[in-house]
Amino acid sequence: MFTTSAGVHATPLAEFAVFGVLAGAKRLPWLLGMQRAKQWGPREPLGLLGESPVLVVGLGAIGRLTASKLTALGCRVVGVHRREVEADVESIVPVERFAEAASEADAIVLALPGTEQTRGMLSAEVLASVKPGATVVNVGRGTTVDEPALIEALQDGRVGLAVLDVTAVEPLPEESPLWELPNVVLAPHTAAISPHEPRLIAELFAENARRFLEGAPLLNVVNTHEFY
Repeated sequence: MFTTSAGVHATPLAEFAVFGVLAGAKRLPWLLGMQRAKQWGPREPLGLLGESPVLVVGLGAIGRLTASKLTALGCRVVGVHRREVEADVESIVPVERFAEAASEADAIVLALPGTEQTRGMLSAEVLASVKPGATVVNVGRGTTVDEPALIEALQDGRVGLAVLDVTAVEPLPEESPLWELPNVVLAPHTAAISPHEPRLIAELFAENARRFLEGAPLLNVVNTHEFY
């Protein structure tokens, strides 16, 4: 039996996910492009979160907190998860309906662990069904995305913005188009880090040590079949 630090990183990752959804709604690539071109205007509308359907894929600790924060901002949040869980969402759809749900979302947030079951979940099929100009945010694992298919969708405009804390290969290879695409925001797998991280991990470890010595159930016990 072994345990993880699950939950420690939920707040900074959920905040990064909200940042990504906001960046898409407020058309960050367009704003930056205008700024770099030293061009003022034209007056064009930006999106409103209160009118945005958002899909949160994976309702673990990170996904549930992300959903709660987005709901508080007025988003209409739908979850994608393999089973029913308590979450601040309008509804939960099964993984088999991911592509269908993606077609109705302004933004898709991936908060998935990296397992064989989640590998390539954001597939070419799903990306073919997304609403044109949709935002993709990944705060889970890079392996959950079909990266070549995502790059193609970014290049042809099906995906308006990708905000990625993770990539399929890390560090991201120099030859990857993700470096230079104007509608990509990259973080070097640092969105989970906060000034409180060492203290929170130490406190969690101490709590599990106490539970272990007292024979109590441990927190965050890893499922040795699915390994998360």
